[in-house]
Amino acid sequence: MQKIKRKAPEDSASPPKKKKVQFDESKPDTVKDLSIKDKNGKKDFAKGKKFNKPGFPVKSQKDKPSFAKGKFGWKNDKQGFKGKKGPGGKEGEPTEKAKWSVTKGKAGWKNDKQGFKGKKGPAGKEDEQTEKPKWSEMKKEKKTLRLERRKAKASAEIFEISHKAKLLSAQIQRKVVKQDFRENSCKELHGLLKNQYKSIALTHDLSRVIQVLLKYGSEDIKNDITKEIMDIMVPMMQSKYAHHSVKRILKYGSDAIRHQVIGKLFGHIVVLAAHTISAPVLDYAYGEFANKKEKLYMQQEFYGDMYKNTKDDKVKTLSDTYKDSPEMKSAILQSCKANVQRILDKNLHDSELLHSVLYDYVRECSSEDRAEMISTLSPLIVPLSNSLPGVNAACICVWQGTNKDKKAILKVVKEHVVPLSKHKTGYRLLIAIFDSVDDTVLVKKTIVSTIASNLKDIAKDHWGNMTLHWLVKPKDPAAFHPSFIKFLEEGFKSGTSKKDADIRVNELREAILPGLKEDMAADPQFWLSSKSAMLLAIAVLSIESSKEILEALARVICMENWKINVNDKEVLAVEDAGIHMCLKKLAALDQTPSNFTLGNAVCECLSAETLNVWLPTNRGCFFLLKLIENNAETISKKLKKKISSHAKILKQQSSEGAKLLLKSIENK
Repeated sequence: MQKIKRKAPEDSASPPKKKKVQFDESKPDTVKDLSIKDKNGKKDFAKGKKFNKPGFPVKSQKDKPSFAKGKFGWKNDKQGFKGKKGPGGKEGEPTEKAKWSVTKGKAGWKNDKQGFKGKKGPAGKEDEQTEKPKWSEMKKEKKTLRLERRKAKASAEIFEISHKAKLLSAQIQRKVVKQDFRENSCKELHGLLKNQYKSIALTHDLSRVIQVLLKYGSEDIKNDITKEIMDIMVPMMQSKYAHHSVKRILKYGSDAIRHQVIGKLFGHIVVLAAHTISAPVLDYAYGEFANKKEKLYMQQEFYGDMYKNTKDDKVKTLSDTYKDSPEMKSAILQSCKANVQRILDKNLHDSELLHSVLYDYVRECSSEDRAEMISTLSPLIVPLSNSLPGVNAACICVWQGTNKDKKAILKVVKEHVVPLSKHKTGYRLLIAIFDSVDDTVLVKKTIVSTIASNLKDIAKDHWGNMTLHWLVKPKDPAAFHPSFIKFLEEGFKSGTSKKDADIRVNELREAILPGLKEDMAADPQFWLSSKSAMLLAIAVLSIESSKEILEALARVICMENWKINVNDKEVLAVEDAGIHMCLKKLAALDQTPSNFTLGNAVCECLSAETLNVWLPTNRGCFFLLKLIENNAETISKKLKKKISSHAKILKQQSSEGAKLLLKSIENK
């Protein structure tokens, strides 16, 4: 049932509001009008008459509290009296009953005697200091304090040496310094710090001074520094500041010093590879400076603790460790797996050393362990493709992974298609996917569509061109090395693919070929600008040719000023060895029966000016000879007729090509 508020009768007046009163002690039984107004017309409750209630003793003026009303409530000058709440909804409560006064400002309550903070003002912030700090003075004070603290920590002599060393290193690093001054400064700095490098190598400030000496110092200085700090090389590798010094030794030191440093790391390889700071430095040493023997020694430490202190020259792969004792296989594989997993757990997966060990392990482990490792590596497939052993391990993941693993790999690869296709090892992963993944619809959607929309960008790059070439004509011996083709064939046999290879190739080719043909007809100059681009154009024409493309190519080939850039120099295209080889391959395509050939197109576009440029060159003559030999008799006669009018030029040449072409013309 809804409650209805009862209305007051119209004639009844609203109850009067209560007024607060002041007490007058002089007249106890009388009450005066409390609403006494001051000169400004405002009510002043403090001016009212006072009275005492009967039965209560009269207080003296000294002990009597004084009440006054301000804007937001009552104020007691003597005690901590709680009055009416202010607009903030909080009471200002003093903590002592001693003498103090509470006054009300714009932003809140304020206690004159204590640091009392009361209600916040409308901005919601407490009173702030009006004066702003002078930052320049504060910085100077901090700098002097910092220097004083350093002086207090170290003795005066050590402090002066370090200060002087920093000044010298700053002068050495300047770009406008003369070589003589730099050499003398390096000698002076080395004299200051000699026999103390071991103690300062791990410090944050003087380790930078060592880096300067390792970069600009002479060979003798570098050797002296390296000898002193050689014993602490492993702690330096793990130090936040000192690991830069190890990098400088590897970069600027001699070969003998580099191999000494690498030798000091043996016995700690797994620990360093699993450390966030030392892992990149170790990979730098492994990839750039370690020789084949040192690389094998580093890998051996992952195979078990028995190889930490002793190395075996016979052990070159993981399988060699248990070749003579098969009962050790499971223990060695478990030890290798634990070491690899330790590094993967720390997200340090972009290392060539780790990739080499992974490739060995994935080939030799059991099918259950391999399936587990593939599911772990699927999200890391892109960084794994940064090295040759890593991309080989990634290919095994593609071949032997389940459909779920392959989908996870494609999902990761989708975001990095263009960089992978142009990477010197990453393109091999894409080719392995094209060669073995049965779900061609997903492959076209995730990878091929991206490649088709970036044709020019990918075709400019050598490795990108290889990726496109595989899509157009897989296993073409003109573009791919036999060892790579063999590697892919062996992997395909060991994989889980079930679809017929020819069907897969045709389905992927359909997605890329129309775009390539259209681009070749629109911009033939680009596709004849380099050997790799021409090889791709030849592959496209060997699969599917058209009159439009051949005419566009012939117009560029028959230009009298057709030149290409080779090592920043302009060279006549017909005279370039790579272009000449591709032109002969293009001419060889005319042997296949077709309605329109390159010979037809060249015969129509060939001008007298172009012949005057080609005939004095040996390779130009050979190209014309190839066109005559590979085309039908009618086209050959047309070409010979055009060339015979310039027979005088051929007779003047002594090159083998000119002699053979002249002989071919004369034998009509």
